Amino acid sequence: MSTLYDLTGNRATLLNQAEDGTIDPDVLQDTLDSIDGAIEDKAEGYVQVIKQIEADANAIDLEIKRLSDRKAVFLHNRDRIKQSLKDNLEYAGIRKVKTPLFTVRISKNGGKQPISIDQDNLQADVFKIKREPDMDKIRERLEAGEKVLGAELKPRGEHLLIK
Repeated sequence: MSTLYDLTGNRATLLNQAEDGTIDPDVLQDTLDSIDGAIEDKAEGYVQVIKQIEADANAIDLEIKRLSDRKAVFLHNRDRIKQSLKDNLEYAGIRKVKTPLFTVRISKNGGKQPISIDQDNLQADVFKIKREPDMDKIRERLEAGEKVLGAELKPRGEHLLIK
């Protein structure tokens, strides 16, 4: 049985021979029909494999979601238990517990001092100004034939559509 690569190569060779006039038109059409039918069969096989891979990937996505949800439950339980331990140690006035297996300490968080912000009442000189290109405006100008320094339209790519 021929591969898709072989079939498309044979079709191209046949079409080149047809341009040279070295092949009978009836034989050409019959052979092209035969090769095209085989290509259609191969394409159908390819699509079946693609669909199976997509189904497998979707099953994996579902399993990832299930495990992620389960992980979230474990982490939530861990956080709840840690908070309970901290709250009870604070209530008892205990800042440190040392055992042969673990040392537990209540300590200040690291990093920068947190800030509470009311943006409506902040003065203007403490805001950052973010400069960002307006992609829609750039595209509109380029499509209208205008030059935009530092920008150009790229050709659209192609993809395989399976319905």
